[in-house]
Amino acid sequence: MKSREAGVISEFRMITATSEKDASRFVKKYKTLEAALDGFYNDPSSASLSNGSGSNKGQEKKLGEIWEKYKDSSDPKLVKIDGTLAICEEIGVDPSSDPVLFCLAADLGSKVTGEWEKEPFVKGIASYPGNIDSLSSLKNYLPVLRKKLNTDPTYFKKVYMHTFTLAKGQDFGARTLQLDTALDLWTLFIPPALSSSPSALACSSDNRPPEFTEEEFDLWIEFMKKKGKAVSKDTWSLLVDFIRTIDKDFKEYDDEGAWPSTIDDYVDFVRTRRTSK
Repeated sequence: MKSREAGVISEFRMITATSEKDASRFVKKYKTLEAALDGFYNDPSSASLSNGSGSNKGQEKKLGEIWEKYKDSSDPKLVKIDGTLAICEEIGVDPSSDPVLFCLAADLGSKVTGEWEKEPFVKGIASYPGNIDSLSSLKNYLPVLRKKLNTDPTYFKKVYMHTFTLAKGQDFGARTLQLDTALDLWTLFIPPALSSSPSALACSSDNRPPEFTEEEFDLWIEFMKKKGKAVSKDTWSLLVDFIRTIDKDFKEYDDEGAWPSTIDDYVDFVRTRRTSK
């Protein structure tokens, strides 16, 4: 039991970049990895746990003033969609096509797409290096986040998993993601990471570039469109592990392993496609 809990704590830390103490607290409270991650991402205080806080009072005051400027007039406890769009314009982010917005969502504790509570917003930005205290300085930092997303395996998984929670919308009890949404998000996240060097999707055993390439990714998209079903959290999460471990020809795939049936079926789909050529 202890060793199983230690394994869950280790995986929780890998995804969230928290300390062992904080990871242990969430895992002991929620018991399973999935429940602990849901608890973490829905806890407003979590935004400051991943990086620690090197902020100062003057910086937090200025960031608080930014939040106050963009908060929603009808719901003053939140910055909502209109405020988010205005912030995006200020920092040069296209919310329809720039995954850096999901980096901010994960780092700043956003629980609903386009919504930000004051404390995690302030503490999340303050946790970034460089004493960021304005939208212009935040804009200058975004290229670092974009690069980190595509090259840092731990950070990629953190943002990727938080995105699943956001993309479900306000139906917090939902266990699946609509297929069209998942397809759009995979296309946003996976190809840039595959083509980066180093890659956030590098082989987990030795950090070699992934043998899963855009060719296999295109086949994944084709397969999922034919399957036509909503995407479970297991499939969403373990696709990343699959990409990081699979060989180019799928020869080393363990058909008896604990992969979701969707990934089993995808492997069969690709093998059939290739042997029929």
